[in-house]
Amino acid sequence: MKTNRIIYFLLIIAGTIIMATGDQLVKKEYAMCIGIILLMFGIYKSSKVWSKTDE
Repeated sequence: MKTNRIIYFLLIIAGTIIMATGDQLVKKEYAMCIGIILLMFGIYKSSKVWSKTDE
């Protein structure tokens, strides 16, 4: 279970990094889309893991 938390945290960090500096690699719109997708997926999955441990 702790491995999943680390992976989801890394997804959140990757999403924010891509949103912040992704415009240097690809167009800004694509970097924002990819960053938001990774960020939201990481937040969603980590919230699911946290809610399971509270029960």
